[in-house]
Amino acid sequence: MKVLITGGAGFIGQRTGQLFLKQGHQVTVLDNLSPPAHDRPPALPAGMELVEGDIRKREDWVKALKDNEVVLHLADHHDYLPAFSKLFHVNAVGTAILFELLLEGKTSVRRVVLASSMAVYGEGKYRCGKDGDVYPQPRRVDALERGVWDPPCPICGGAVTPMVTDESVARPTSAYGLSKLAQEELVRLLGERHGIEWVILRYGAVQGRAQPFQNAYYGALRIFALRLYHHQPPLLLEDGNQLRDFVDVDDVARANLAALSDLPTGAYNVASGRAHTVMDLARTLLRAADSAMTPETPGRYRVGDARHAVPDVSRLKATGWDAQSGLEAMTREYWHWLHEQPNLDSYFEGAEYLMERTGTVRVAR
Repeated sequence: MKVLITGGAGFIGQRTGQLFLKQGHQVTVLDNLSPPAHDRPPALPAGMELVEGDIRKREDWVKALKDNEVVLHLADHHDYLPAFSKLFHVNAVGTAILFELLLEGKTSVRRVVLASSMAVYGEGKYRCGKDGDVYPQPRRVDALERGVWDPPCPICGGAVTPMVTDESVARPTSAYGLSKLAQEELVRLLGERHGIEWVILRYGAVQGRAQPFQNAYYGALRIFALRLYHHQPPLLLEDGNQLRDFVDVDDVARANLAALSDLPTGAYNVASGRAHTVMDLARTLLRAADSAMTPETPGRYRVGDARHAVPDVSRLKATGWDAQSGLEAMTREYWHWLHEQPNLDSYFEGAEYLMERTGTVRVAR
């Protein structure tokens, strides 16, 4: 099969492309190689054809689509800074241009696989002892300023317990999540209307070896590991008890492979099926590094973050896919890989300064 991977020179894209090649597929990559994800030309595996271009440019799509049969659309803009227009230009407009070209009928594309995110769920599903299953509103800034981290029941205002969230309800709490939901709706609407097969994969918190440390704006494992390498303790947002599902990039690559042809049309959560707190991740890393330091929680928070994100992966598992890597192995592998890399500057310092200066990250009073 001939496959185009947008964003294919990135962390998930390279690992996925390698797997596709091993399975006998032909792979073309469309990537603009922009920082901070890239600080040098990528060393793509032999057999991958690189088209350097931007998904916001129609002519670059035309060069890359050629006779490819499936598009794995990984390219996106993921940012917590207030670059709201860029989020929608890249994520939504770039996808709209793809479908404009597909509808012209001059390509061989029969299926589009969209890489999306748990960010479309916002707070996801919770359970209230009085009102049952509820979906809380975005957390109020005035509550976060006081260090009140958990969202209340949207009906009675009481305490709620986080539950696993299936694919049925999306209520994003961030501009990024909203841009990904817009992207999803484009794929769903135009795919169904015009007879183009589509699959949406909503990734959990993807981690693992080769995640570039230059991009220190998000990705808890790489930020914690880089701080630890520079003899600084992991610095956690809120109280560190946020629940996340950390999934290994190799497991994500296998889900991408299944989506080429095996998965029926629809949206699927891609995660390990095991929720951990961010504090769990930090302590696991400290054990892997044999470090006596302890994580710090100075009360910093990021506006727009969901408190908990616990995806239900039963739909994907029902197709035969299952996660194979756990938190310990994933963390240990990344720590060892990091020590093999040159030029390990303290990239997190610039990222932390910029997010604080723009009000993206704040400190509770």
